[in-house]
Amino acid sequence: MALHSHQPRLPRATWARRLSEPTLFAAGQDWDAIRVEAAIGVRAVRFLEASGTPVGPVLHDQGNGQAYFLTPPGTARRWQQEQTHALGEGSWVVLAPPGWEDGLLRWVSDPADGPAHTAAGDLTIALTVVGETSGAGRPASPDRY
Repeated sequence: MALHSHQPRLPRATWARRLSEPTLFAAGQDWDAIRVEAAIGVRAVRFLEASGTPVGPVLHDQGNGQAYFLTPPGTARRWQQEQTHALGEGSWVVLAPPGWEDGLLRWVSDPADGPAHTAAGDLTIALTVVGETSGAGRPASPDRY
């Protein structure tokens, strides 16, 4: 099981540079998004961080209890992971500015802190491992990052 998929170092979240409030963005252009239940998403972020794998922006929408991993454009067309939903062309996602702390949106992994995307292969591995261990131990609190 190899992590650290080759990922080009893109400019950090160019879409976020001019944001001052949450904004609706079309997926499938600068990024696709993988939506997953927030507690699973937070555990997947922690798994990736613990393994030293670069993590792109991950948004927690506290209003719907979901986390959104930004992945390279085109990921949604080939994505097949249980308990997730891929958002690509034709989908829209509300994203918050870096460092946003108002309302129901919170960054688990801020767009200003790392790469522009989480590699799809790395995310698949993390979600698989987290899914296999989700019955054991205490659940992660999505409210604490």
